[in-house]
Amino acid sequence: MRIDRLEPCMPTGRAFDRRDVPHGDPVAFVMSTHDRDDTPAEWPCRGSALVALPAPVVARFAPGGSTVEHDTDSSCRLTLGAWSWAGLAGLLLTFDADITGIEPAELRQALRSLRTRIDEGLMRTM
Repeated sequence: MRIDRLEPCMPTGRAFDRRDVPHGDPVAFVMSTHDRDDTPAEWPCRGSALVALPAPVVARFAPGGSTVEHDTDSSCRLTLGAWSWAGLAGLLLTFDADITGIEPAELRQALRSLRTRIDEGLMRTM
């Protein structure tokens, strides 16, 4: 594209109308916005597990809104949220490390369901 063929583009839409922050509280609005990469937000599904990796490693790759707590030099507790229990289970599995102390029961069940689905899929491909 040649620069001499460019023409200025005039706005064709409506100008932005300033509006109030939802519910009148900017802090509450930001805290309820998911995955802002800082503090925990309210997710429909929230769980935790001990991950067999050092806290600094997990903290580097944990999704926004997660909490990483030091347990030992080689493990930490990761608390995070997601839209579904299966999604939360998948997030835990991305660390490719042993996980124990999984809470709550819904997260344990989601991991069992994923294991079953994966096993069945592998059996069909053999």
